Amino acid sequence: MEEASPPWFSAWSIKFSEPISDPRLVAAMLLQKRKDERWLLVGHPAPVSERHLWSVWLALRERALAKKMISVSLDGEFIRLLAGTHQMSVAFKRAGVQAGDEKAWLIRLPEWHDKDDEILLNHDNGTHDSEAYELMSWLESEYIPERPTPSNEALNRLQIESDLKDSRNTIEEMLMMQLSITDID
Repeated sequence: MEEASPPWFSAWSIKFSEPISDPRLVAAMLLQKRKDERWLLVGHPAPVSERHLWSVWLALRERALAKKMISVSLDGEFIRLLAGTHQMSVAFKRAGVQAGDEKAWLIRLPEWHDKDDEILLNHDNGTHDSEAYELMSWLESEYIPERPTPSNEALNRLQIESDLKDSRNTIEEMLMMQLSITDID
């Protein structure tokens, strides 16, 4: 039986007009122009698949509903979980945008409802496209039509050591396993 593909996550690959010289300035611009904390930027190689993004979102949702987030914000917690660490400073170094980056992912975290509601992984069908393009303009970037892909660059950026770096499935599996053990004491 073939496994079904998850829907697209609300993530837009963007290319900056020039490499980032000051990540804090880029982050400040996004914070100033975004309408809520569900918008964030992550380093381009960090997310490796739709399944990876949805898994991080589900882990975020679980922690937010249980009031067990380490970060004080949804965007920070998503980056922390994506990076697979307890430490926020490490999370931003691994999964945030960095000096020299030419590309990033502009992400809109999907909404969720109460614990009792059924979880539905719905693609937003372009609901946030206009807001995404407005943010791209403020960030002096342009949309690149691509989706997250497993890569050795992602493993390096997230500081994951492995000698099995060439298998796309293995990379995704390693990141999913790291996510599942992120908050185990």
